[in-house]
Amino acid sequence: MSTDHKPETTRGQRWAVPAVGLAMGVVFIAIFLARDEPGMAAGGFAIMAAYVLILVLASRRSESAALLRGQTTDERRRAINQRASAFTLNVLVLVLLAGFVTELIRGHSGHPWDVLCGAGGVTYILATIYFSRRG
Repeated sequence: MSTDHKPETTRGQRWAVPAVGLAMGVVFIAIFLARDEPGMAAGGFAIMAAYVLILVLASRRSESAALLRGQTTDERRRAINQRASAFTLNVLVLVLLAGFVTELIRGHSGHPWDVLCGAGGVTYILATIYFSRRG
C-alpha cells in the first residue's frame, strides 16, 4: 500500500486565479470607461478573459498552465512554483534597482523606484525573519 498522498486541488483553489483574472478585467473596464477610453476597456478585459480561458482549457493537459492556474497539488509542483517565484523576485529586484540607479544618474530623485525598492527590501527582510523563526 502506497503512503504517497497527493492532495487534491479544491474547487476554490482551481478557480481562484481565473476569478481574480476576470475581476481584474472588470476593474480595467471600470477604470478605462471612467477615463472615457472604451477601446482600452474592451481590450483590457479581452486580454484578461483570453488569459483565463487559455489557463482553464490548457491546465488539463499542460503542467505549466496548471501551475499558472495555481494548481500546486504535489511536492514537485510546489517546488517548481517556489523556484519560479524566487527567480521572478531576483529579476524584479534587478529591474527595480536598475530603474532607481538610472533615475539617480539622470539627476532625478529616484522616485517611485525608491519606494518600490524599499518595500521589496523590507518585505524580504521581514519574511526572512518570520520564516526562519517559524521553521
